[in-house]
Amino acid sequence: MKESWRNLSELITNPSATFERLKNNPKWVIVFVVFCLLSLGMGWAVAPFTQQLLTLRAIGSSVPNEIPTVASLMITALVWAVLWCLVLSVLLTVAARIFRIDRSVKFKHIFAGTVHVSMIRSLIFLVNMGMLPIFRTVEDIKTAVDTRMLPGLHWLAGSIENTNLLMFLSYINILSIWHILILTIAISIYAGINRKQACYAAVLVWLLRIVIEVVFTDTFLS
Repeated sequence: MKESWRNLSELITNPSATFERLKNNPKWVIVFVVFCLLSLGMGWAVAPFTQQLLTLRAIGSSVPNEIPTVASLMITALVWAVLWCLVLSVLLTVAARIFRIDRSVKFKHIFAGTVHVSMIRSLIFLVNMGMLPIFRTVEDIKTAVDTRMLPGLHWLAGSIENTNLLMFLSYINILSIWHILILTIAISIYAGINRKQACYAAVLVWLLRIVIEVVFTDTFLS
Protein backbone atom coordinates (compact mmCIF):
# COMPACT_ATOMS: atom_id res chain seq x y z
CA MET A 1 0.00 0.00 0.00
CA LYS A 2 2.85 2.38 0.83
CA GLU A 3 4.29 1.92 -2.67
CA SER A 4 0.89 2.61 -4.24
CA TRP A 5 0.62 5.94 -2.45
CA ARG A 6 4.21 6.70 -3.41
CA ASN A 7 3.36 6.02 -7.04
CA LEU A 8 0.46 8.46 -6.81
CA SER A 9 2.51 11.23 -5.21
CA GLU A 10 5.43 10.82 -7.59
CA LEU A 11 3.10 10.72 -10.58
CA ILE A 12 3.36 14.50 -10.38
CA THR A 13 6.81 15.03 -8.88
CA ASN A 14 8.73 12.17 -10.50
CA PRO A 15 6.59 10.35 -13.11
CA SER A 16 9.53 8.41 -14.55
CA ALA A 17 10.09 6.70 -11.19
CA THR A 18 6.39 5.89 -10.92
CA PHE A 19 6.21 4.17 -14.30
CA GLU A 20 9.50 2.35 -13.77
CA ARG A 21 8.04 0.83 -10.61
CA LEU A 22 4.73 0.04 -12.32
CA LYS A 23 6.53 -1.74 -15.14
CA ASN A 24 8.13 -4.06 -12.59
CA ASN A 25 5.33 -4.18 -10.05
CA PRO A 26 1.93 -3.18 -11.49
CA LYS A 27 0.08 -2.08 -8.38
CA TRP A 28 -3.23 -0.56 -9.43
CA VAL A 29 -5.89 -1.28 -6.78
CA ILE A 30 -5.35 1.85 -4.65
CA VAL A 31 -5.11 4.23 -7.59
CA PHE A 32 -8.12 2.59 -9.21
CA VAL A 33 -10.21 3.18 -6.08
CA VAL A 34 -9.05 6.81 -5.94
CA PHE A 35 -9.77 7.19 -9.65
CA CYS A 36 -13.30 5.79 -9.22
CA LEU A 37 -13.99 8.11 -6.29
CA LEU A 38 -12.73 11.06 -8.32
CA SER A 39 -14.94 10.05 -11.24
CA LEU A 40 -17.98 9.89 -8.97
CA GLY A 41 -17.07 13.26 -7.48
CA MET A 42 -16.66 14.83 -10.90
CA GLY A 43 -19.99 13.39 -11.99
CA TRP A 44 -21.58 15.00 -8.93
CA ALA A 45 -19.84 18.37 -9.50
CA VAL A 46 -20.86 18.62 -13.15
CA ALA A 47 -24.38 17.21 -12.64
CA PRO A 48 -26.25 20.58 -12.43
CA PHE A 49 -24.64 21.74 -15.67
CA THR A 50 -25.29 18.41 -17.37
CA GLN A 51 -28.92 18.50 -16.26
CA GLN A 52 -29.20 22.01 -17.70
CA LEU A 53 -27.97 20.79 -21.09
CA LEU A 54 -30.30 17.78 -21.01
CA THR A 55 -33.21 20.04 -20.06
CA LEU A 56 -32.51 22.29 -23.05
CA ARG A 57 -32.34 19.22 -25.28
CA ALA A 58 -35.67 17.98 -23.92
CA ILE A 59 -37.30 21.36 -24.55
CA GLY A 60 -36.11 21.35 -28.15
CA SER A 61 -37.14 17.76 -28.76
CA SER A 62 -40.56 16.60 -29.92
CA VAL A 63 -40.14 13.47 -27.81
CA PRO A 64 -40.31 13.99 -24.02
CA ASN A 65 -37.06 13.08 -22.29
CA GLU A 66 -36.65 12.29 -18.62
CA ILE A 67 -33.80 14.23 -17.02
CA PRO A 68 -31.38 11.88 -15.24
CA THR A 69 -30.91 12.26 -11.50
CA VAL A 70 -27.62 13.36 -9.97
CA ALA A 71 -26.98 9.78 -8.85
CA SER A 72 -27.46 8.41 -12.37
CA LEU A 73 -25.13 11.07 -13.78
CA MET A 74 -22.49 10.12 -11.22
CA ILE A 75 -22.80 6.46 -12.21
CA THR A 76 -22.56 7.41 -15.90
CA ALA A 77 -19.35 9.35 -15.22
CA LEU A 78 -17.90 6.38 -13.33
CA VAL A 79 -18.86 3.82 -15.98
CA TRP A 80 -17.47 6.00 -18.76
CA ALA A 81 -14.15 6.53 -16.95
CA VAL A 82 -13.67 2.84 -16.09
CA LEU A 83 -14.74 1.69 -19.54
CA TRP A 84 -12.25 4.02 -21.17
CA CYS A 85 -9.39 2.68 -19.02
CA LEU A 86 -10.31 -0.90 -19.86
CA VAL A 87 -10.74 -0.33 -23.60
CA LEU A 88 -7.54 1.69 -23.91
CA SER A 89 -5.60 -0.92 -21.93
CA VAL A 90 -6.86 -3.66 -24.24
CA LEU A 91 -5.95 -1.64 -27.34
CA LEU A 92 -2.48 -0.86 -26.01
CA THR A 93 -1.93 -4.51 -25.06
CA VAL A 94 -2.86 -5.58 -28.58
CA ALA A 95 -0.54 -2.89 -30.00
CA ALA A 96 2.26 -4.10 -27.72
CA ARG A 97 1.90 -7.62 -29.11
CA ILE A 98 1.72 -6.39 -32.72
CA PHE A 99 4.87 -4.28 -32.35
CA ARG A 100 6.59 -7.00 -30.31
CA ILE A 101 7.08 -4.97 -27.17
CA ASP A 102 8.70 -6.83 -24.26
CA ARG A 103 6.33 -9.74 -23.52
CA SER A 104 6.88 -9.31 -19.81
CA VAL A 105 4.71 -6.20 -20.16
CA LYS A 106 1.24 -7.68 -19.87
CA PHE A 107 -2.29 -6.30 -19.62
CA LYS A 108 -2.02 -5.78 -15.85
CA HIS A 109 1.07 -3.60 -16.34
CA ILE A 110 -0.60 -1.55 -19.07
CA PHE A 111 -3.82 -1.20 -17.09
CA ALA A 112 -1.88 0.07 -14.07
CA GLY A 113 -0.12 2.62 -16.26
CA THR A 114 -3.36 3.66 -17.96
CA VAL A 115 -5.15 4.31 -14.68
CA HIS A 116 -2.24 6.41 -13.42
CA VAL A 117 -2.16 8.47 -16.62
CA SER A 118 -5.94 8.88 -16.41
CA MET A 119 -5.46 10.45 -12.98
CA ILE A 120 -3.71 13.34 -14.73
CA ARG A 121 -6.72 13.81 -17.00
CA SER A 122 -8.96 13.76 -13.91
CA LEU A 123 -6.87 16.44 -12.22
CA ILE A 124 -7.14 18.62 -15.33
CA PHE A 125 -10.90 18.14 -15.30
CA LEU A 126 -10.97 19.15 -11.62
CA VAL A 127 -9.14 22.38 -12.45
CA ASN A 128 -11.71 23.10 -15.16
CA MET A 129 -14.60 22.29 -12.79
CA GLY A 130 -13.08 24.52 -10.12
CA MET A 131 -13.17 27.44 -12.54
CA LEU A 132 -16.67 26.73 -13.86
CA PRO A 133 -18.77 28.06 -10.93
CA ILE A 134 -16.58 31.17 -10.85
CA PHE A 135 -17.27 32.19 -14.43
CA ARG A 136 -20.60 30.50 -15.20
CA THR A 137 -23.96 29.94 -13.62
CA VAL A 138 -26.10 26.95 -14.51
CA GLU A 139 -28.35 29.25 -16.57
CA ASP A 140 -25.35 30.38 -18.67
CA ILE A 141 -24.83 26.85 -20.05
CA LYS A 142 -26.33 26.52 -23.51
CA THR A 143 -23.93 24.01 -25.10
CA ALA A 144 -21.28 21.61 -23.80
CA VAL A 145 -18.58 24.05 -24.92
CA ASP A 146 -19.84 26.53 -22.30
CA THR A 147 -18.54 24.18 -19.59
CA ARG A 148 -14.97 24.35 -20.93
CA MET A 149 -13.23 26.98 -18.81
CA LEU A 150 -9.55 26.24 -19.41
CA PRO A 151 -8.12 28.64 -22.01
CA GLY A 152 -7.90 26.65 -25.24
CA LEU A 153 -8.02 27.06 -28.98
CA HIS A 154 -11.82 27.29 -28.84
CA TRP A 155 -11.33 30.80 -27.42
CA LEU A 156 -9.68 31.73 -30.72
CA ALA A 157 -12.29 30.08 -32.91
CA GLY A 158 -14.01 33.33 -33.81
CA SER A 159 -17.28 32.76 -35.67
CA ILE A 160 -17.07 28.96 -35.76
CA GLU A 161 -20.40 27.54 -34.61
CA ASN A 162 -19.78 23.81 -34.99
CA THR A 163 -20.10 22.51 -31.42
CA ASN A 164 -18.11 19.33 -32.05
CA LEU A 165 -15.20 21.29 -33.53
CA LEU A 166 -15.28 23.78 -30.67
CA MET A 167 -15.27 20.93 -28.14
CA PHE A 168 -12.29 19.38 -29.90
CA LEU A 169 -10.42 22.68 -29.88
CA SER A 170 -11.19 23.19 -26.19
CA TYR A 171 -9.05 20.15 -25.33
CA ILE A 172 -6.02 21.82 -26.87
CA ASN A 173 -4.85 23.89 -23.91
CA ILE A 174 -1.77 24.41 -21.77
CA LEU A 175 -2.59 21.53 -19.41
CA SER A 176 -2.90 19.16 -22.37
CA ILE A 177 0.87 19.44 -22.70
CA TRP A 178 1.20 18.05 -19.18
CA HIS A 179 -1.12 15.14 -20.03
CA ILE A 180 0.81 14.32 -23.21
CA LEU A 181 4.14 14.60 -21.37
CA ILE A 182 3.08 12.08 -18.71
CA LEU A 183 1.72 9.76 -21.40
CA THR A 184 4.98 10.09 -23.33
CA ILE A 185 7.02 9.11 -20.28
CA ALA A 186 4.79 6.09 -19.64
CA ILE A 187 4.97 4.84 -23.24
CA SER A 188 8.72 5.41 -23.44
CA ILE A 189 9.37 3.36 -20.30
CA TYR A 190 6.90 0.59 -21.07
CA ALA A 191 7.83 0.21 -24.73
CA GLY A 192 11.55 0.84 -24.30
CA ILE A 193 11.63 3.50 -27.03
CA ASN A 194 13.04 7.01 -27.12
CA ARG A 195 10.98 9.99 -26.01
CA LYS A 196 10.50 11.33 -29.55
CA GLN A 197 8.88 8.10 -30.76
CA ALA A 198 6.90 7.84 -27.54
CA CYS A 199 5.64 11.39 -28.01
CA TYR A 200 4.17 10.51 -31.42
CA ALA A 201 2.38 7.54 -29.88
CA ALA A 202 1.22 9.66 -26.93
CA VAL A 203 -0.30 12.28 -29.22
CA LEU A 204 -2.18 9.55 -31.12
CA VAL A 205 -3.59 8.10 -27.89
CA TRP A 206 -4.48 11.59 -26.67
CA LEU A 207 -6.26 12.39 -29.93
CA LEU A 208 -8.14 9.09 -29.78
CA ARG A 209 -9.39 9.98 -26.30
CA ILE A 210 -10.51 13.43 -27.42
CA VAL A 211 -12.36 12.18 -30.50
CA ILE A 212 -14.18 9.48 -28.50
CA GLU A 213 -15.08 11.95 -25.76
CA VAL A 214 -16.37 14.54 -28.22
CA VAL A 215 -18.50 11.89 -29.91
CA PHE A 216 -19.77 10.67 -26.53
CA THR A 217 -20.61 14.23 -25.45
CA ASP A 218 -22.39 14.91 -28.74
CA THR A 219 -24.43 11.71 -28.43
CA PHE A 220 -25.28 12.19 -24.75
CA LEU A 221 -25.91 15.92 -24.61
CA SER A 222 -26.91 16.94 -28.14
